[in-house]
Amino acid sequence: MHLYIYGLETDFTDGQESQLRQNFAKVEFYKNADYAPLFRDPGPKVIAMDPDVTGWNLPNDIIEKIPNLKAICLQTTGYEWIDGDFCREKGIVLTNVSHYAATAVAEKCVFMALALAKRFPLYLHEGGMSYAPEFIGDEMWNKPTDIIGFGEIGHALAWRLDNLVGRKEICYYSHNPNDPDFHYWPFADMLEKSEFMFITVSKNPESLALFDDLSKFNKNMKVIIISNGFEEVTSRLVEKCEHGELGGVAFESDDSEILHRQYKSNIFVTPHNAHCTKEALARLFEIWTDTMLSVADGEIINQVN
Repeated sequence: MHLYIYGLETDFTDGQESQLRQNFAKVEFYKNADYAPLFRDPGPKVIAMDPDVTGWNLPNDIIEKIPNLKAICLQTTGYEWIDGDFCREKGIVLTNVSHYAATAVAEKCVFMALALAKRFPLYLHEGGMSYAPEFIGDEMWNKPTDIIGFGEIGHALAWRLDNLVGRKEICYYSHNPNDPDFHYWPFADMLEKSEFMFITVSKNPESLALFDDLSKFNKNMKVIIISNGFEEVTSRLVEKCEHGELGGVAFESDDSEILHRQYKSNIFVTPHNAHCTKEALARLFEIWTDTMLSVADGEIINQVN
């Protein structure tokens, strides 16, 4: 079986690359989305994809042209950028990399919340100190704090907020109330009192629908969005904040225009770097390598379709 890695060879340790070459008949690395070699290779093959190389995209018409494709191994936790149903119909396994960055992302969430609490974006725009009322920040202790989505990242975040906010103020919303250590609360009941809301839920029609109507979000609420795929929701929250109807919004973006925009409200934008720690990236490549190897030996892990 052949392995085509759309990613940088230098990202892998010597040991990881050696393992891959021992278990696949051929291993090739590509620094751009050149799929022509896949079309020419009639043998069984696996594709491993770094979205920074492939542009977060592999259309179905490309997949269909690749002969004898056995698996697509994504370097990301999110896998919605590949049509998993289409792959399943074609007998192609789709895998992801999960459980590698929960600590890093949770810490980034706390950082973003503190930036909003202390009105950091306003000081950045002002370029200095001010005692104007809109610059006066808040303490997070004893403030109603809600987490939307209570998977691994949501759990990691809750424990890090424990001593910052106070256990009794931390609530979560999830389809499956699954943690007796923290309080489950219906989403609609959060909107009136929540002062800090973290969006850590996976993108799907149900989670997006929670934010169809923003009219009940109270004006003191500061919203921290770490989930991918919520750009339209984020845009509406930003507009609400700019009109003084929300206490603040923090989110990540790779759009240079958004990153460099001079917001005058309590809006904090950073690049998509929540996952970017030495520890998380080391775990990522370890799990990604193990996943590729699992396809080679037939005991597949991390399959998502």
